[in-house]
Amino acid sequence: MCTGRLDPALIAKAFKKGLDGLVVVGCYFGDCHYISGNHQAQARINMTKKLLRHIGVNEKRLAFRQCSSGEASVFVEIVSEFDATIKELGPIGQGSDRLNAPEIFKKLEVAEAVLAGEKFRWVIGKRTPFLTTGNMYGEIFTEHEFGRAMDMIIVEETEVQEILLKLREGAQSVKDLAAALAIPAERVFRYMTALKRKGMVAVEGISERSPLFQLAPQEVQ
Repeated sequence: MCTGRLDPALIAKAFKKGLDGLVVVGCYFGDCHYISGNHQAQARINMTKKLLRHIGVNEKRLAFRQCSSGEASVFVEIVSEFDATIKELGPIGQGSDRLNAPEIFKKLEVAEAVLAGEKFRWVIGKRTPFLTTGNMYGEIFTEHEFGRAMDMIIVEETEVQEILLKLREGAQSVKDLAAALAIPAERVFRYMTALKRKGMVAVEGISERSPLFQLAPQEVQ
């Protein structure tokens, strides 16, 4: 696949359903029918690998390789090598990952939500302009700077989605969420303030002088 239309959320969804590994094979740079599709596909894979590593999945389970349509032997070699790597890693959530099942599948549910989110998709779409023509202020990012920005976004979006997932269990206070998710209370409060402003959460009541937050009706599925 090298069209640049690769959906990272589908990758997380596949791993959540028990996929042990995925290799995406694109054409060589400079030899793509879609011009920049292979560059976009590689960028999406790299960003997805960052997120998988952050939540505890061994990043070797996802790979991007290249060959041409006329290189059957190269394709076979790529698939064979990747198959050997996955066999060495073993089933997802059973030893080679930082987390075991079922915790890792809960994290993959969070990762799917992050990758499907508006912010992550917007940043992915802006990668090429940020690296070439710059942002609205004309500031051009280096790969390193863009990578650091992505690292921060991954942390923040992961924590926000963990909060939203936790709120599906019922109304909770900032203190409860901080304790359950091991996120500093001040960060949870900042997230809740932003989510409330966006209409994604609402105050359900007060318990021991602390507001109890619940998902807004449109967020409950």
